[in-house]
Amino acid sequence: MIAKNLEKLLKQNKIKYQVVEHRKVYTAFDSAETQDLKLSEVAKAVLLKGKNLFLAVLPAGNNCDFKALSKLAGEKLSIAKEKDITAKLKTKIGLIPPFGSLFKIPVLLDRKLINNKKINLPAGSYTESVIMSVKDYQK
Repeated sequence: MIAKNLEKLLKQNKIKYQVVEHRKVYTAFDSAETQDLKLSEVAKAVLLKGKNLFLAVLPAGNNCDFKALSKLAGEKLSIAKEKDITAKLKTKIGLIPPFGSLFKIPVLLDRKLINNKKINLPAGSYTESVIMSVKDYQK
């Protein structure tokens, strides 16, 4: 079952998406492997913390470039702690749906993901992902 708030957001915005069930995974890397997808087709969400919170959305195989992300955000950023994820996003590590509008926080989207036609995203579940067009995701 995808996260209720995510399902509501997608339906309200009339976004076409497909739910994909897979074995239980805890990382985007494992999600790509399980679904037999390229790492560049699967996104992961990383909560970043500075003075404000940001959601970095990156290809599964990429690490955060904190220098570049801090420059984009206009403040020094580091990875948020687990307690920030549970307190601010009301979810667990590995379950962050990469939709900043759900949490009212800005998204920093890696340019490499924009080159794809479709994107595979975590859906707030260890056993499900959503697939949608990159254009719809950017909406």
